[in-house]
Amino acid sequence: MELNVGLLSPEILLTGIAVFMILLDLITPKRFKNKLFSVISSVAVGVAIILTLSKISPIPQKAFNGFITKEAFTGIIDILVLFSGLFTVLVSHDFIERKKISYIGEFYYTLLFVLVGAMLLAGSSELSTLFVSLEVASISTYILMSLFKGDYRGKEGALKYFITGSVGAALLVYGMAVLYGLTGTTLYGEIAQAAEKLSPLPLLLAAGLIAAGFLFKTGAVPFHGWMPDAYEGAPTPVTLLMGSAVKVAAFAAFIKLFIPIFYHFQAEWEKALGVIAVISMFSGALLALNQRNVKRMLAYSAISHTGIIIATFLSSPALTVFSVVFYLFAYTFMTVAAFGLITILSANGIKGEEIESWKGLYSKNPLLSLSAVAIFMSLAGIPPLVGFWGKFYILLALVKSGEVLLAVSVLIASLISLYFYLKPVVYIFMKEGTGEKFIPGAGEYVATIVSTAAIVIFGLLPEVIAQISIMGLSSFLRSLT
Repeated sequence: MELNVGLLSPEILLTGIAVFMILLDLITPKRFKNKLFSVISSVAVGVAIILTLSKISPIPQKAFNGFITKEAFTGIIDILVLFSGLFTVLVSHDFIERKKISYIGEFYYTLLFVLVGAMLLAGSSELSTLFVSLEVASISTYILMSLFKGDYRGKEGALKYFITGSVGAALLVYGMAVLYGLTGTTLYGEIAQAAEKLSPLPLLLAAGLIAAGFLFKTGAVPFHGWMPDAYEGAPTPVTLLMGSAVKVAAFAAFIKLFIPIFYHFQAEWEKALGVIAVISMFSGALLALNQRNVKRMLAYSAISHTGIIIATFLSSPALTVFSVVFYLFAYTFMTVAAFGLITILSANGIKGEEIESWKGLYSKNPLLSLSAVAIFMSLAGIPPLVGFWGKFYILLALVKSGEVLLAVSVLIASLISLYFYLKPVVYIFMKEGTGEKFIPGAGEYVATIVSTAAIVIFGLLPEVIAQISIMGLSSFLRSLT
């Protein structure tokens, strides 16, 4: 058996640190836990980032007899997951200092388990490994959402996420069972070889069930019902993690499973996926228009972004992988910055979740106000910010593939979204508010400003992300041969 355990050294490190924290939690006084565990988690994630960078290779590498495959594509996704985790730890430290939470140690080591599950999910090349990784990430997220004492919204959101997530998981497993029954194997490569000789009809059933399972996890219409309540109800740092690390890993896993196995009969399913993409991007944008809660608005916005990403699956495999990697890169930093900003505002006498409380923010903290402009305009796709380039490459992929109507749909949905993305900016600069100037906590401030800086810098230098995306694409195509 080809174990190649060293390939999984980042995941092994995080798992080991999480187990160590479980034991340390038993003997550490509560007053020291937040600072101690946040430092340990930050260092662990930082070291995992270094290990992951050192192992990124254009040549695919396998571990555990092919159950895990890592190439530059997976490495890029792992880096995005780990940066999301690092920013979540920074934001969580200040958040926990202000909130009543009896399970501080549990929060931090469960967060590490989310990252481990997400990284294994992105690296999976075998069906059972995919499912177990997905559930590790999902169940850990359910736990994080419900840990805060007296936070009934979080518990309600966790319950809704758990119930709908279980339905999604059931559909996914059923699709995997159909695939295994048709091909007699659980390894992606072997399934792909066997699938080329099969009739498209039974494969369509498997594709539909598997797609439905992933669409549940990513929040596409009509599987989106859990997202607004989960995003609004979850503690903001958990929403940050859920909207970045888990979502990015889920899309990566969907690409690694769907493209090699189902793309040879794309004509049979592309219309259905196209309809889901269009309905998702417009439903999310339209439902976000009248939201007064910013987290809920961002939840509907995330549904619209999911539709835009799904649209790229109607282009060629190469264009799909390139444009999705670029978009996920941009989306990760935009999500971190947006929820980091909400966390800061909620901490300083401002009901940061409510749009009304953003009035006059510029007079209280000019730098955060300017950051908000960059964040929301990037989400809307305004140049020269990184969100513009993400949508530009998706539009380019769709037009090159002849999907002009889908490209027009993306443009119209983006124009609609401009209205609700401008709303916070209007409240910040054009409406008078009350309150004094404030200084945010160090961790949440660093996470928000650094991710906002990334939005601006990568927007001015899109070729950096483009080169990274090309490297991911090249390695992914090589893994298919």
